[in-house]
Amino acid sequence: MRQLPIIETDPITNPPSTEYERGKWYKKRGYLEKALKSFKDAAQSATTDTTSSGWKEVDLSWLEYGLLSMRMRSYGKAEEAFRTVVLHSGAHAQEALNQWAALLLLQGIPDQTICERLLDETSSFPASNIMVGRSLYYIGAYPFASRCFAEQGSLYSDTCIMYVTCLIMTGQTSEAMQFIDSYLRDSTRQPRELPRPQGSEMAQLSRIRQLCEWSVQHSLPDRFIAMSEALELARTAISLNMISIAEHLLADSGERAYYALICFLYEEGYKGQAISKLHQLEALPLQDQDSYSFKVCFIAAEHLYDLGNYDEAASMLEQLRLASPGHTEARFGEAACYLQSALISLSARLEESYSSPSARKEIELYLDNINAALHVVESTNWHTTWTPAQKRVETSPTMSFLN
Repeated sequence: MRQLPIIETDPITNPPSTEYERGKWYKKRGYLEKALKSFKDAAQSATTDTTSSGWKEVDLSWLEYGLLSMRMRSYGKAEEAFRTVVLHSGAHAQEALNQWAALLLLQGIPDQTICERLLDETSSFPASNIMVGRSLYYIGAYPFASRCFAEQGSLYSDTCIMYVTCLIMTGQTSEAMQFIDSYLRDSTRQPRELPRPQGSEMAQLSRIRQLCEWSVQHSLPDRFIAMSEALELARTAISLNMISIAEHLLADSGERAYYALICFLYEEGYKGQAISKLHQLEALPLQDQDSYSFKVCFIAAEHLYDLGNYDEAASMLEQLRLASPGHTEARFGEAACYLQSALISLSARLEESYSSPSARKEIELYLDNINAALHVVESTNWHTTWTPAQKRVETSPTMSFLN
């Protein structure tokens, strides 16, 4: 039997002194009700002086309270918390609006209704359309995000990329090309006080335009593009749901390119396609040190974990940990597997009819401790996560006509 990993935790009798930090401390260890109370106390007891350092924690406390309420399915409390942060118009207003949109999506509210509701809530803001457009982009409501961006008028470069993405995702590839051309032409004539596109943003816009050109003209990418640029183009293509172009860019380019393709698909939310390609491998590259090889193996281990095959996942993650001791995600993933296996074993023992009251009490104590340890491990975010938009890419009807 494998030994359960030791998870370092502070005793519950010695949490941090401030309410906000205490809330984070409780949340990390799975004491969710205590965390909720601490975040709410922190938000309500902070000074009303907006120039003080304590004021900075108000929005953070409300945001944490909202996220935790959302996790615990207290949707009304979550919505009120996000609304409070948005109305404060501080540094975390956009993040709160994003999470508010995600909360409404989680409740099954249609995209159009979400758009109308958020526009109404932010109608007094000068940049209401930009803010709501960003939040709709975050949840993958591309048609309505596109309308918001179009109605705003002038866009900064990062928002420009979002708008172009929305156009492509809604089948308006030619319009996206025209907008990029116009934007790049006009950006050279912008007043000095307005921010101009950075080098990385210019490069990304150029890649998107090239992909659009290939898509509109039904032409194939040049096979002689440098591998580094082909990888960046493929990554961008997959983010725009141009998967066939990405596959062509990396075709016949060796194992590393194939591993990269799997990674890009998985990271953008095309998990089914990524796993399908992973299953076509004759063997996993467990001995390779290349980053894409390692990530492919990690994806395979995550998939086993998600299927509940904890022993197999733990074995694979152990090999990855030994091959790369500095990779903390593999270490915490392995710990999560052992803890999940222990929970299953102890839960089965608890259900046995012949368990004595004393044995049941002891098992329940073990279960509580393991659950607390599992919360600590999960708080490291070792597992890949996806945005609400990325979670929709394989199921959204707006995507079906794009390939």
